[in-house]
Amino acid sequence: MSETPQVELPLDEISLFVDADGTLLDISLRPEYAQASRALLTVLHDLYYALGGALAIVSGRRIEDIDRLFAPLRLPASGIHGAQMRIAADGDIIDGGAPDISAHFASLVTAVAARHPGAFVEDKGKALAVHWRAAPQAEQPLRTELAEIVESFAPQLAILSGHCVYEIKSAGATKGDAVRAFMELPPFAGRSPIFVGDDITDIAGIAAAKALGGRAFSVGQTLEGADAVFASPQDVRAWLGRLVGMSPEAKRA
Repeated sequence: MSETPQVELPLDEISLFVDADGTLLDISLRPEYAQASRALLTVLHDLYYALGGALAIVSGRRIEDIDRLFAPLRLPASGIHGAQMRIAADGDIIDGGAPDISAHFASLVTAVAARHPGAFVEDKGKALAVHWRAAPQAEQPLRTELAEIVESFAPQLAILSGHCVYEIKSAGATKGDAVRAFMELPPFAGRSPIFVGDDITDIAGIAAAKALGGRAFSVGQTLEGADAVFASPQDVRAWLGRLVGMSPEAKRA
């Protein structure tokens, strides 16, 4: 699919949900290396107001990490694949009720990663991300070993594949749940949702946006349900800049 993503509705009729890594931001070797440029922060700030506040970051990162990454900007957000929510930019972080990963299980996962030089574990409290970008040869062995310990010690958890990462998380929380929760409350309610994401963990968000009568776009690859594909995060950032230019305030400037 090569159609250029288009938005036909005025900004006051849409709600926008955007993933962070691989969508807004270029993929980094490690999560802590990711950076949001000043230009991106300016675009997100202006777009938040142009959309009347109906802009949310929907990420696998914790909301606390999202805030640090996009500081000083603070936006509505969902973290850890729907396990955390913050409906309003100035609101509190709400725990969605997904259980924390036990220390024992985290130690088992860390031991698996340690057998593959270059792989490492990011502990998010309610999820574990096992990164293998620096250990591409470990992709299949890691998946097999992680599946074995999940089946034996934590069958209530699910493994999702992302960009060079395996996310181990509660099966009961998804980015789709986050989109639906946002869409029930102002300023998101009553608008047409648009979701943008880059990997398998975003498919639930895509499905939710489509089920609610909206649109969805993927980045770098065609994901199930996506209406069109951005070639790269750079193209997403350029598109967001054009959306800001659609606002009445920008047109009067």
